[in-house]
Amino acid sequence: MKNIRLLASIAAGSVLLSATALAQEADKKAERAWKSKCASCHGQTGKGDTDKGKELKVEDMTAAKYQSKKDADLKKSVLEGVKADGKEVMPGFKDELTPEQADALIKYTRGFKK
Repeated sequence: MKNIRLLASIAAGSVLLSATALAQEADKKAERAWKSKCASCHGQTGKGDTDKGKELKVEDMTAAKYQSKKDADLKKSVLEGVKADGKEVMPGFKDELTPEQADALIKYTRGFKK
């Protein structure tokens, strides 16, 4: 009986480690997507402090105003893009990102809180 409990404990720990490894890999993928698609305007930390970000007056993602937005609204922006005064100020990435990847990016930006 003791061996069965030990094996069950080891198996549970293995599943937990696997889930943690999968979550870490998903976080790394979101970070790579951020760096390749978003950081040139939004900056590495989401403050919009790049030359392009300042030119476009992108929102500071560390601010409470951004952080209070609904995930669904942010996902729509990521996938469909953003327009201001009838001009595209951010392209949509629906042809480059899956909805799940967009969700991961949004989760990544939630880490930018002040």
